[in-house]
Amino acid sequence: MYDTLLLDLTPEHPLSKQLPEGITFQGFDGPWVARRTLLISECDATLSEAALRGMGCIAVTEELAAEAVQSQLSSYDDDPSEASLFLFDLGGVVVKNFTMRTSLVERFGFDRHEFSLDYEHYVFPLMEGFLSSEQYWARLVEHFDLPAFADDPFATAFTPTFNEEMVGVITALRAQGKRVVCASNTFDSHWQILKAMGVLALFDYPYASHLLQVAKPKRRFFELILEQEGAAEREVYFIDDSEENVAAARALGIKSMLYADTKSVGASDRLASAFSFL
Repeated sequence: MYDTLLLDLTPEHPLSKQLPEGITFQGFDGPWVARRTLLISECDATLSEAALRGMGCIAVTEELAAEAVQSQLSSYDDDPSEASLFLFDLGGVVVKNFTMRTSLVERFGFDRHEFSLDYEHYVFPLMEGFLSSEQYWARLVEHFDLPAFADDPFATAFTPTFNEEMVGVITALRAQGKRVVCASNTFDSHWQILKAMGVLALFDYPYASHLLQVAKPKRRFFELILEQEGAAEREVYFIDDSEENVAAARALGIKSMLYADTKSVGASDRLASAFSFL
């Protein structure tokens, strides 16, 4: 997704009038980060140069719809008012203070970069239930020459708290008869903590990657939930704090909201705007 929209179009162009306010393109020396910038242009030479600089590029055609451009902007949220099934991510959405790497680095004295590289290598097997926390830490004890310990460090370092504004949205949706489920990447030790907190009780049904044995952003994660719910993509709305997960859902035809701060709007403001119908 992109933070900045560059328009190499005249103000009178029909597409200019349909798109959110962007920056009029006047060359490649603007104060934007190339990989976070999307350029809309009718000029092949401009698009080629932009691509070489790492920008996102969309060529203007008669078939190009404004919504196709908007859906690639990090500040854009689909309208949830007509959905009947809502999928909520947990960490960073329904619960806050869920990150644990700093705590683990401080506890064991890891080199942060080295530990992050190792963790990222194994996080999907953990989230998909093919590797247990016990197996992961048994390997790390040997790999990093750690002293023996009796607890599960993933559980000890995991101290989430409720995100009350999101809890309010979930409660209001269910009060209106909407079906609300969680759709979370997690693993067992965290799942048990969330269950004990009462997080899972907020939902009509809780879906977790380690139980489905597939994690976001894989399309199968969403397909399994829709199959079990008996829902079509057009009936579903998805809320997540990951651009990659939101993009994957939209690619399937699922309307979505990126619950995250961007340069132009904060997460709380976009939540209030999207769910003002409640």
